[in-house]
Amino acid sequence: MKNLIQLQMKIAPEIIDITEKRYSILKTLEFNQPIGRRALAVMLNKSERWVRSELDVLKEQGLIDIQTSGMTVTEEGKDIINHFRSYVAELRGITSLAQEIKERLQVKDVFIVPGDTEKDWEVLKDISIVAFDYIEKHIKDEYIIAVSGGYSVLAVAENAVKLKVKGLTVVPARGGIKADLERQANIVAAKLANKIGGSYHLLHLPDNISEDMLNSMISDPDISKVIEYIRHANIFLFGLSSLESISKKRNFTFEELEQLNNLKVRAEAFGCYFDEDGKIVHKTGSIGIRPEDLRNIELAMCVGGGDSKAEPIILVNKGRSNSVIVTDEAAAHEILRILRGGQSNGN
Repeated sequence: MKNLIQLQMKIAPEIIDITEKRYSILKTLEFNQPIGRRALAVMLNKSERWVRSELDVLKEQGLIDIQTSGMTVTEEGKDIINHFRSYVAELRGITSLAQEIKERLQVKDVFIVPGDTEKDWEVLKDISIVAFDYIEKHIKDEYIIAVSGGYSVLAVAENAVKLKVKGLTVVPARGGIKADLERQANIVAAKLANKIGGSYHLLHLPDNISEDMLNSMISDPDISKVIEYIRHANIFLFGLSSLESISKKRNFTFEELEQLNNLKVRAEAFGCYFDEDGKIVHKTGSIGIRPEDLRNIELAMCVGGGDSKAEPIILVNKGRSNSVIVTDEAAAHEILRILRGGQSNGN
């Protein structure tokens, strides 16, 4: 593909430009369908006349459908979007970025989608589709999937499809957190299980509880059953955050934030707080997945985009041979800037 793109750029560079524009139109349309021409023109920041001419071509090729209720992408159009994702990645040099990050972090694999999640929410859908495609190719009968909460993991659940494998079980990787109900791990687990055709078990626990209460709850048969599933998870799907981001979402008290700052915390994932060297310096008291469990998991997939996720991605995943990172172009460039000796934007 790389050689083909180089040849195209030499002999007909205008084809590259046209391809990117029409791919962008299809993606925007798919994310907002059904949508009218005028609204689409506003979203693309183009004139209605320009949009109309491009839509005529896409309709003629059978990639979009135009009805009184608005325009939608056809099944053939969706296939085009999926197939062109790797083409656009190669076009922008993203494939080589992914390879360098993989080698520098010493992880299992890295996938990068074009764009910036923090500027274009549609990019998160691309991340979720790529993440689920990878899971679909590697999942087997009777597998157990543990999931964290968060918008990125929720997006993967929302864009999942029914799988042909049997006996799948989905469980939350930890107890509840002080966050919106819709993105808690229990909700994500139930949604993913329903989408893929599996069963699920929930973990009804607060995020922070005392040690005595923790030990008491572990003896509960229902809770111990879920913990057993978590301990034997084959796939762990999780999101992560910088300290700045997580402190806003969870409304930490001044004392809690001061404690984390004193520990030089820079990132959080699955209830663990990582310092600037990637060491776990603090853990919540929640029952759920433990750092030592990660070594036995076949696939630990980290999802998230935007340059604010760059440092957390490095700190949480570096040196983990079973880690697969699915992120966006903005985070990838920031990751490499840090790894090559720069400072993160959070510093």
